[in-house]
Amino acid sequence: MSFALTLIVAFAACVALREPLRRWPAAFYALALAAVAAQLASASLGLPRPVDLALLVMVKRCHAAMALFTVVMLIGVLPRDGRLARWLRPVRAEISIVACILCVGHVLGYAASYVPRALAGALASTTVAAGLVAALALTALLAVLGVTSAQRVKRAMGQARWRRVQRLAYPFFVLACAHALLMLAPSALGGGMAALEGAAAYATVLVAYVVLRAARALADRRAAQDAQEVPEPDDPEPR
Repeated sequence: MSFALTLIVAFAACVALREPLRRWPAAFYALALAAVAAQLASASLGLPRPVDLALLVMVKRCHAAMALFTVVMLIGVLPRDGRLARWLRPVRAEISIVACILCVGHVLGYAASYVPRALAGALASTTVAAGLVAALALTALLAVLGVTSAQRVKRAMGQARWRRVQRLAYPFFVLACAHALLMLAPSALGGGMAALEGAAAYATVLVAYVVLRAARALADRRAAQDAQEVPEPDDPEPR
């Protein structure tokens, strides 16, 4: 399944499963952990080929996690009073935690093959090397954002401090898209159609998000200015 199709399915699933996710988030976390464990142990489990391929694409190649991260970020640029934003905002943290768990499968899956090659200086290209440097930063950000998405941690941190930490989601998402583009670049430039389609999808998502985020920031600024410019109502005349 392509990343574009995965994103559409993920968005639809988040909308459809909002209530179960809100009520029983631990069940979804357990399913994500099970998917990661199955993918990491797929060679020894002897899974059917369709299941093995689905885990490879959704977990190891990070399609599912990136699609869910995209949904989380898009919730932040939707109109605040829109029905879709009001429907999804209460489960934004839960979606993020599921994405973080799934992303662990990607990190562990590729670390086993890329880290030894990096240490031996046997990487295919400078773009892949740059992608791995980005991966190190992303892993650190993933740990911080994943832990602080938990409600218990949020309450312990306090609202103001929590909001400051969660702003790291913006560089995380941009860097994640850049990482994907860097890792896909050698194959895409070599004519690989799957890599080219994936790179185009990630580039489209990144550009669209940056544009929408900028538009949302501008709209919020104008709303704040309008609120400041509204004159106070005159005091009623004494009767």
